[in-house]
Amino acid sequence: MVKTINVQGIRAPNSGILADNVIKNMDNSDEEIRFLLSPGAEVGMEAVARKHGYTLETSKSGDLIEARLMPTGKTMQEIDVRGDFCPGPVIAVGNIIAALPVGERLKVKAAGSDTLEDIVMAVKSSGSGVVDQGVEGDHHYLIAEKAEKPEAVSAIVNRDSVVIAQSSGIGNAERAYATFLFSKVGLSMGKKVTIFLLMDGAGLAKKGNAACVKHPEFERLDVLMDEVIKAGAKVYVCELSAKFRGIGPRDLVEGVRLAGAATYLELMSNPANAVVNF
Repeated sequence: MVKTINVQGIRAPNSGILADNVIKNMDNSDEEIRFLLSPGAEVGMEAVARKHGYTLETSKSGDLIEARLMPTGKTMQEIDVRGDFCPGPVIAVGNIIAALPVGERLKVKAAGSDTLEDIVMAVKSSGSGVVDQGVEGDHHYLIAEKAEKPEAVSAIVNRDSVVIAQSSGIGNAERAYATFLFSKVGLSMGKKVTIFLLMDGAGLAKKGNAACVKHPEFERLDVLMDEVIKAGAKVYVCELSAKFRGIGPRDLVEGVRLAGAATYLELMSNPANAVVNF
């Protein structure tokens, strides 16, 4: 468990004195303590941590300083999902976070940024947070912190985002064209547009495939796709669907990114998104 104490407004050295008293009166010496401080109040916390056998870790977020005191020798749980593919990493990470006490952290190692972004989406959707992410050597990583999922709040939502799910591919030229023509309309209306290609729709993401589709009344499909991407639409292709069709990262049309199940489900369930299926 992690004990969180908000002491914003208390300056050093009083913040250190308060931390010292808190630790002295703790029932469980294995418990982590997180102090939320005003800038500058972390001065002296290192000495307090050493005195009681803790390791101090500080981080800054805006005008807030987080001083985290962990019992020396206690290690953060880690999981390595390199080599796994969607939806494996998201499921593995989700199962571990679900079992963590509130405030505990998990470090995740992933092979690429696409997998990492899908995990970030899943972690945040569950109500927990990502406190750090980046690159270490040959892999990407993130550190997630378990939090209670807030209760859903009913509200009227302004839908300024459109998500178009395309599962037909070039086998249905009308649906393929509609995907990108509707996207152009959405962009012209000032809306954020996201296209998610899955099932047979994943074939649209492979270089050269869309160039085979041409209706006499419209631009060639690959030209239309390029216009939409350059105009600002985000285009994702389902990692699982791509694997089923032998499509790898190097086969993708420029501007299209692989994404996993968590990204798709978050896009579909977000009430701010108007969803269109083709």
